[in-house]
Amino acid sequence: MKKKLLILALASVFCMSGCGEKDKPAASITDEVDQYAEQIQESGQEGLIAPSEAVKNLLIKTWKVDGEDDVYTMKQDGTGTKNEESFTFECGFDEDNNITLEITLDGTGEKELYALSSDETGYGLDLAALDNGKDLRLVPADLEFLGMGDERAAGIVGEWKDQSGNRYVFGKDNCVTIKGSDQDTEGTYSAVQDADGTLLLKLMVPGGSLEFEYKLNEDNTQIELCSPGTDMVHVWTKG
Repeated sequence: MKKKLLILALASVFCMSGCGEKDKPAASITDEVDQYAEQIQESGQEGLIAPSEAVKNLLIKTWKVDGEDDVYTMKQDGTGTKNEESFTFECGFDEDNNITLEITLDGTGEKELYALSSDETGYGLDLAALDNGKDLRLVPADLEFLGMGDERAAGIVGEWKDQSGNRYVFGKDNCVTIKGSDQDTEGTYSAVQDADGTLLLKLMVPGGSLEFEYKLNEDNTQIELCSPGTDMVHVWTKG
């Protein structure tokens, strides 16, 4: 049973998918999941960290609340701030297979409990309140999301072909179809610019995501793509 719970929890960490009833907080299984991961590591498997720690590592940054003025900053030591108010936070899992985030405000002791899931862009987080609070969407504060009114994103729209003959059809609705030799794959995409001015393209498809640094030529007929941290450049042509 513990092994099954760990597999479910690890799948949740990497897929960042939450489910369950948001108005009825379920019992936590965080200790059980983390303890089983520790047992695996003690048996000789190296490089495995507690699943709750893996979730926390994904949150260590500054986030803006979409559509509001609130800003959350989360740190490695489990502390953070909501605007100017300090808090502590813990990540975990519950019996409804939610990835959970619990925030405790230092000044009032007030708690906020959420189920975490990745948003459709792959960059933000959807927070579904589990304590009858307000649902939130968090987006990284250091990213500028590019809409279709911006040529840096609009230039991506259309059909592209890579050097292997695969085709990628990007729609104005941020949907993408990857046309392979055997089957088509449907997904979504988003374009952002980071604080260093780098343009990033992320494709969200069933089972995972792909992220590239990208550069369009002047007439938007060629795009150069490079996975962050690598030197390999892929060139796609439009049409």
